[in-house]
Amino acid sequence: MEKRAALTARMVNAADKHGLVHPSCLAKSLTLWWLLGRQGINTQLRIGIRKENGKFEAHAWVEREGAALNEAEGHHHHYAAFDAALASLREEEG
Repeated sequence: MEKRAALTARMVNAADKHGLVHPSCLAKSLTLWWLLGRQGINTQLRIGIRKENGKFEAHAWVEREGAALNEAEGHHHHYAAFDAALASLREEEG
């Protein structure tokens, strides 16, 4: 499952890098989260915020077992992530 999750994350990043449009981190993370869920791979959609130069910024990423799948290591540590309420959204759908 780990290899499949990593491959799916690389495919979503490649689509962003080589595509005609470059979606937001939220759109990419939602896509990855959905694709992994369709493969039966349990992940959490994480959304965090920070205040930088007086402005609020938001960021989204996908985690599996505490590790971010779709971004450079450590980037998401600069954001205060919301609780697990978003992570449990998929469980409520079923």
